[in-house]
Amino acid sequence: MNNKLLIPVFIIGAIVVGYFLGVSNKSTNTTIDTPVNKTVMSHSDEGGSSNSVIPGAQHIHAIAYDTESNLLLGTHGGLFQSNDGGKTWQKVSVKGSVNADDWMSLVVDPRNQKTIFAGGHDLGVIKSIDGGIAWVRSDDGIKGTDIHGLAINQRNPDLLFAYSVDNGVFKSKDGGVSWKRMDDGPENPGVRSFAYMAVQTSMDKSMGWDNWGLLLAGTADGLFQSFSCFCGWTKTTNVFDNTTVYTLATFHKDLTVMYAGTQAGAWKTIDTGQNWKKLDGLNGVKVTAIAINPENFKELTASSEDGIIYRSPNAGESWQRIN
Repeated sequence: MNNKLLIPVFIIGAIVVGYFLGVSNKSTNTTIDTPVNKTVMSHSDEGGSSNSVIPGAQHIHAIAYDTESNLLLGTHGGLFQSNDGGKTWQKVSVKGSVNADDWMSLVVDPRNQKTIFAGGHDLGVIKSIDGGIAWVRSDDGIKGTDIHGLAINQRNPDLLFAYSVDNGVFKSKDGGVSWKRMDDGPENPGVRSFAYMAVQTSMDKSMGWDNWGLLLAGTADGLFQSFSCFCGWTKTTNVFDNTTVYTLATFHKDLTVMYAGTQAGAWKTIDTGQNWKKLDGLNGVKVTAIAINPENFKELTASSEDGIIYRSPNAGESWQRIN
């Protein structure tokens, strides 16, 4: 072959190889370890004061209703419980495989409220079947132990999702027994919360999928979603641009409704996230945790980062301070 023709041939070949390598690296439906965006955050990066109205409970990040409508609070000072609706709190003397006191997420199995999953800084994913006293590791297959997002598919509670900082999104099909890596998660760093809305989307209908739903991620730049195919992440709304979404809450009997907590208060959607309404009564409150009472979906409990507890008896229309 003429030497003058070799140069363009080599150039074209390099471009073709580079293109296919780029496509391969962009694939999100993979189970191998691929580089992810660095999202390491220290406690100071999370902002706010370490002071709390609940002694020992710093940086409140999660709240959940457990058995008999008691409340659990996940904090950077351990796990706390209230038996009087949030007026007073006691630290839970947890047992078992609990290697840290930094609790970021709490999710309750709607079939049995004694079954609770938790995740946090250096906590990994752990599971309790007695309402939060004894815990065992439930993260086989998850790389890393810094879990910032944890969600359960409330239509099929054996499906769980976890976000491990710097390692991506992991999925369990067997109630947390084993996990498989799905993708990197949203491109924007700073995932703070996960929620799963098990509604049948247009994508589900067109593809004929039975595993309906959307996995949603609250990040430092708003709300992102991924279809159940894990074929990429998109921003769902511009309402939360440049805003950290600290918490997301859904209700298993009406998955078109979701609540979100931000630096400036709480928000609500009744159409699976297409439109959002700012809730009166929490303006200016940094809402870092919201829970829906499974026995009364109109009752909401929210917490500020410093442990001030608020209650709504009417699905967020009005709020009253509890403690």
